[in-house]
Amino acid sequence: MSAVVREFSSFADLIKSIDEELNMLKQQLADYLRRLEDIRAKSEQERRLRELLKNLTGEEQTSKGKVVDLKDVKLYVNPDAQQEATVMEEIIDRINKTIQSLQSIRKSLEPLSNVEVEAKIVVVYKEGAPSSIILKLSST
Repeated sequence: MSAVVREFSSFADLIKSIDEELNMLKQQLADYLRRLEDIRAKSEQERRLRELLKNLTGEEQTSKGKVVDLKDVKLYVNPDAQQEATVMEEIIDRINKTIQSLQSIRKSLEPLSNVEVEAKIVVVYKEGAPSSIILKLSST
C-alpha cells in the first residue's frame, strides 16, 4: 500500500487537487479502455486462428503464455491476448474505484470549499485517494 502526505492551505486547494487527479485518471481510463478494445480484437483473432488450425489439423493449439506466481506479483511470460485483457481489466477496475472514491470525497468536501480560515490541511493519501485529513487551525 502506498501512502503520501500532502499539505494544503485551504479546502479549495484540496478540491482543486482532487479535480486535477480526477481529470488525469479519466484520461488514463480512456487510454486503457482503448488498449483493452485492441487487445480484445487481438484475442478474438487468436481464437479464430486456433479454431481454424484445430479444424485443419485436428489438434488443439495451445499458445497460452506462462504465469509465474512470485508471492506478491505475477510474472506473465509471453501472455496471450486473453491474459493481457484480464490484466488490463484489473487496471481499469482499480482506476474506476479510485475515481468513484475521489468523486465521493470531493462531494463530501464541497461544503468546506467556501470556508476561509487560516489553517494548514494535512492530507494522508492511500492508494491515490485521501484517507485522513488533519485540520490544524492557525492561532494568531
